[in-house]
Amino acid sequence: MTGGTCAHCELPLGPRPLTATVGGEREQFCCYGCVLAQQVTRARGEGGAAATIVVRLGLALFFAMNVMMLSLPTYAPVVYGLDAGDGPLFRVLRILALVFAAPVLVLLGGPIMASAGGGVRAGVPNADALVILGTVAAYVLSVANTVRGRPEIYADTAAMLLVLVTVGRWLEARARAEAGAAVKALLAPGPAVATRVGSHGEERVAPAALAPGDVVLVRPGEAFPTDGVVVGGVGGVDEAALTGEHEPRVKEPGAAVAGGTCSVDGSFRVRVTVPAAASAAARIAALLDAARRERTAAERAADRASRWLFPLVLAVAGGAGTWWAAHAGVDRGVLVALAVLVVACPCALGIATPVAVWMGLAHAAARGVIVRAAPTLERAAAVDRVLFDKTGTLTGPVPRLVAVEPAGDVTADRLLAHAAALEAGLGHPLARATVAAAVARGVVPVAADDVRVVPGRGVRATIAGAPAAIGSLRFAADELGTVPAALGSAAGEGSVLVMVVAGRLLGTLRFQEAARPEAHAALRMLRRLGVGTGLLSGDMRADAVSPTLVPHADAFLGLLPEDKVAHLRALRGVASGRTLAMVGDGVNDAPALAAADVGIAFGAATDLARMTADVVMVGDDLRRVPWFLAHARRVRRVVRQNLAWAFGYNAGAVALAAAGALNPVVASLAMLASSLAVVANARRLQRDPTLSVHG
Repeated sequence: MTGGTCAHCELPLGPRPLTATVGGEREQFCCYGCVLAQQVTRARGEGGAAATIVVRLGLALFFAMNVMMLSLPTYAPVVYGLDAGDGPLFRVLRILALVFAAPVLVLLGGPIMASAGGGVRAGVPNADALVILGTVAAYVLSVANTVRGRPEIYADTAAMLLVLVTVGRWLEARARAEAGAAVKALLAPGPAVATRVGSHGEERVAPAALAPGDVVLVRPGEAFPTDGVVVGGVGGVDEAALTGEHEPRVKEPGAAVAGGTCSVDGSFRVRVTVPAAASAAARIAALLDAARRERTAAERAADRASRWLFPLVLAVAGGAGTWWAAHAGVDRGVLVALAVLVVACPCALGIATPVAVWMGLAHAAARGVIVRAAPTLERAAAVDRVLFDKTGTLTGPVPRLVAVEPAGDVTADRLLAHAAALEAGLGHPLARATVAAAVARGVVPVAADDVRVVPGRGVRATIAGAPAAIGSLRFAADELGTVPAALGSAAGEGSVLVMVVAGRLLGTLRFQEAARPEAHAALRMLRRLGVGTGLLSGDMRADAVSPTLVPHADAFLGLLPEDKVAHLRALRGVASGRTLAMVGDGVNDAPALAAADVGIAFGAATDLARMTADVVMVGDDLRRVPWFLAHARRVRRVVRQNLAWAFGYNAGAVALAAAGALNPVVASLAMLASSLAVVANARRLQRDPTLSVHG
């Protein structure tokens, strides 16, 4: 095998790839069909694969319809019981039918034969081998009968069989392409061109040409080409492409913007922070693409069933064909065996799970829920308890600094200047609140060096050569070596940060939190789903979370990151078989998110590089958590329905075919109807579950 993929369908190139010039570009293709399809449609990837099938199908249909017209008169002697009907006209019609059927076998049978050959060489014959075996048998029998002068030919059966099977393949390819297109449309990486502002004025460049540090101009109605920071301009930005929220958000200098989002009414100058290929939208699209390609447990089970299907169907077809040949003639036996081979083709079984999963992933992305891997949907459907972080998750994203309490002769401004120096640039909600308060008071942070975060505890740094630290009460006590009496009052209401410099207490900062307005509704929705809830928090107190939100018995406080992991393991050990989900901010909670069966990073869409969770909620609506679990259950239900339908339908159709009640063309139609039913059922996932995200 050579390296690389086809420029049209993106399948691996074979040992002898074709090189052709299309649209002025010299590219490699896997076959002539892809060259033609690329010339006609200019489609690529999954859409290109579907387009290739359409081109092949269109050409084959021309020949197949002629085969049907040429074959129709040859049935007259058989239908009306005339003599052999061996007149010159009938013989010419049969020969022409065989001639016109040959291109159909090449156009449509070629790709199927290549797939069947790959399976045979791998020692795992697939459904395509059944189709080719039946088609070749029908065509060879037709040639033999024509040579012997017999009127029974099945060129029309072989041609239409391939046409109908290919229509089924096209349905599968189109469903795959639509799922991919839904993601690409949702998460467009940005505009086709960007306006870069430099020393020589404005210039139009491709987004791929932008580098960190460049400044771009984005006018009202234009999309941001990549992630960046606003350095000039104020206005509303539509972030629906990332968050699912259609209400514009006001952006001003200093605010972060994401590629793919759109300016509503403002003209912005933005400093680029990452290349377009590394933007939030591009990373989400890459995650979704990888998720769609990962196989679920249900798909692997269907694959194992398909391996047993091939020898079983061969046995049934051989037995039924032999019985009918003995009782009704060889021709009848061949037709019955052919009908069994065709109707047993597990096309519906092959697409039952992936189509449902693809539709489920795309619809979740449209609602601002990004799933990193398809198997996550299976685990999410089984979740029976959800554990939440408190700060920034159940409570608002940025608490309010309500008190600055200096110790001794330290002034409030000095305490705030030191605290802001250590907290600047950190993503923790208390850090953001500290910096925001310093800015509001006009306090300039002092210079801090060697800033180091101690996860779940606090921050250490050096200020003017002296060691400095800010963090929880326990962290401060460790730094001071004791618990000064001045810290006794710090154990009151709300969250507290303690500032220590050179072993001396500078003071405390007190913050007040409030539960998110939608938190009560979100937890009620979870309980309606039969899902338990709990709280895992690093804070010693949970005053912002009332017992009506999370009962105190289910709230575990004062936990370090490793304590949260241990607690998750303990819960799983107490109730084996329990499936736990953890919802956190995706940064300090990263170990717990990774340890949970389903880790859900809430509000972490702008920092996917640090994300260790299985799922990321790119908006700030907590009701997306129960919505996602309900959606995952719907995906699981549709997958089970599709698999049950595919197995049941195929089993019944095989029985009818073996009984002689189906001819091969009707069997092909039955197979096509089964695939249509599976795709139609999966499309129901494009609608929201009854448990609405706004309910």
